[in-house]
Amino acid sequence: MMENFTHDDIRDALRPIASLISKSEKARTRLTPGTWQHTMLGENLKALRVASAMMDEEIGDTNDCAPDDLKEALRAFESMINRTENAKMKFKEGTSQYSLQRNRLRALRIAEALITKELEGKNNA
Repeated sequence: MMENFTHDDIRDALRPIASLISKSEKARTRLTPGTWQHTMLGENLKALRVASAMMDEEIGDTNDCAPDDLKEALRAFESMINRTENAKMKFKEGTSQYSLQRNRLRALRIAEALITKELEGKNNA
């Protein structure tokens, strides 16, 4: 699944990731702390912020992230990717909703690949 993404691919993926961060922060404020939804959004936000930092630097420098944090981020991305794939199937190709989900899915997959690469680097160090 690992692809070689260009700097342009990574830069383009930042916008959907930033949008997800913003939407998740707003949604989380409306949820009761301690609920599974509040916890899940917190985990997703942490993963999205790790990915955003990696993408923003375009060099994947996450020396401050422990391997366990990267593994948790990968689990969160797996879940987000599955939910986005399911949401995408509900929309007709060519619609704005379909395009939104397609772009979001590509960004999530790029983020997942970058985190996987970083984790593999830490495991081989």
